[in-house]
Amino acid sequence: MKQFLFIGLVLFFQSSFGQNDSTLINTILDKAYEQESINPNEALSLYKKAYLKSKESNYKIGVTKALQYSGIVHSDLANYDSAIYYYQLALPYSLEANYLKGTGGLYINLGNAYQYKGEFNKVIDNYIKGIKIFETIKDSSRLGMSYENLAAFYNSIKNKEKELEYLNRALNIIPKNDKERLAYALGDLGLANMKFKRFKIAYQYFTKAYSITKTLNNTRLNYFSQRNFGTYYFETKDYNKAIYHYQKALPFINDINDSYYKNDLILELGTSYAFNKDYKTAITYLQEALKTAKATDKIEIQTKAHLQLAKVFKMLNNTNKAYFHLKQNVQLNDSLLNENHLKQINLLEKQYQSEKKDKELAENKSVLEHNQLELVKNKNNFILAAVSGIILLLILFGLWLFYFQRQKLKNIEISKLEQERDIAKLQALIEGEEKERIRLAQDLHDGINGDLSSIKFQLSSIDFNSLSTENKTLFNKAIDMIDYSCDQVRNISHNLSPTAINDFGLLNSVKNYCSKLEQFHAIKINFQHFGNDIKLSKNIETVIYRIIQELVNNIIKHAEASEALVQINSHQDNLFITVEDNGKGFHNSQKKSGIGLRNIASRIAFLNATLDEEHNPNGTTFTINIDLKNIPKS
Repeated sequence: MKQFLFIGLVLFFQSSFGQNDSTLINTILDKAYEQESINPNEALSLYKKAYLKSKESNYKIGVTKALQYSGIVHSDLANYDSAIYYYQLALPYSLEANYLKGTGGLYINLGNAYQYKGEFNKVIDNYIKGIKIFETIKDSSRLGMSYENLAAFYNSIKNKEKELEYLNRALNIIPKNDKERLAYALGDLGLANMKFKRFKIAYQYFTKAYSITKTLNNTRLNYFSQRNFGTYYFETKDYNKAIYHYQKALPFINDINDSYYKNDLILELGTSYAFNKDYKTAITYLQEALKTAKATDKIEIQTKAHLQLAKVFKMLNNTNKAYFHLKQNVQLNDSLLNENHLKQINLLEKQYQSEKKDKELAENKSVLEHNQLELVKNKNNFILAAVSGIILLLILFGLWLFYFQRQKLKNIEISKLEQERDIAKLQALIEGEEKERIRLAQDLHDGINGDLSSIKFQLSSIDFNSLSTENKTLFNKAIDMIDYSCDQVRNISHNLSPTAINDFGLLNSVKNYCSKLEQFHAIKINFQHFGNDIKLSKNIETVIYRIIQELVNNIIKHAEASEALVQINSHQDNLFITVEDNGKGFHNSQKKSGIGLRNIASRIAFLNATLDEEHNPNGTTFTINIDLKNIPKS
């Protein structure tokens, strides 16, 4: 038990020690970062201290950061070989610690250093490795920075279209809250558009970048913002404003202590003073730029400085100095052209090696495919017989299926013809019945109803006052009976031939029918309609009317109901009819033998509709579903 306790205490103290060490190392790294632009040598000394401390405590991420940041300082000092040495030294530690963010950054740093050295065959490989890692960990900020670096590479080989493409990619992927990266990307996009002479667009990008920069305490960003405005005004030939912004950038670059950018800024100031015809000041800045460029072996800046000095001395009629600087410019320009040609050769060599590698892969793939084809060929003889047998079976099955489908279609056609024949018979039956109803209605209306009216007229001609009291009573009863009989005959006539359908349509006819029944029978009939208006052929509307009429008549005759509901619900291509009551329902014998129900069934069949019945002690419900797409065309 004591042994376990001891081990636990040891682990606890080791853990505490490790945490304290990492905190101390990160503090040293932060202090070193603060010294990078102020005192690079002090920064390198602190990074070395952090490296040794990290090695001692086996803190691999600390080792990675110390070496990587040392490489960045050397890169800022233009010591590119030293920068590459530190980056490569850091990579194994980063990979072992699975520090993906650091590994991706190291590949990008290596790409930058090789680009500065002009070893273009190694630039893209390292950039792509870094980009893939940042895509994997979804680090959009560093991915945007990597796109910017790739754009800078294309700028160095004068491919301005590709430069602009990758700068736009960077801007689209950088998070909106990463203001520093956004400001850099906007500034670079402005410079890229300057190359296309899109000055208005460039100025908009510079302005956006500056508005972000003002919210940040970032010396390097302040330098680039002022320098970019200086470039814009120089290109648009406003040299006073160009000088103003270059001068504003000067204190920032002095704070950063970046030799290359300071040298470049001094050159731009000298050039701007020269174009502004302040030749004395121009000579001072140009000679300073030339001196610094010689000390740091910046051939491109030397070339530009000699050319501007040659122009200035020519304007001052100092032909000797003008000739000297022009000669130096030509010599250095040749050297620079050779250097650029070497860069292009390196790039072409890389492309050649890549194409050679692709060719070898293609050849290997061809051999592999040939071997696979031989293997497939050996199997084909066996497969061929099996496939032939399967094909034969499929043909036989296809013939059987064809015959079966043909027979099925024939049966369907026969069934359809039989159905059409049945519908035609039903239609003829229904039309015949309707004609007979119309004839009977006409006979009742014109015959019996006319006779009753004639009898009433003749009775009315009798002198009522000459009758006895008893005869007067009989006389009045006779007149009332005649009136009642006329009404009954008229109702029967209307029921037999609902002319209202032709005049008012189905809905109003059913509604009026329900209202009239309430006048002559002790039942309350509630009519309801929901949905769209109904517009069908008069023949179909008459059939539907007859179905409702038969159902309601059955309720009155058999159900002994006090209430009934007739509901028509029309929705799109469906018509739902519900007829229900609160009566005693029907017996099965009535259902089977009733003429009215048989008439309903035949009309339902004619309409290709469905009828559902529900019977219970509380009443009966009939529900009819008519698919308006399937009703007969009439």
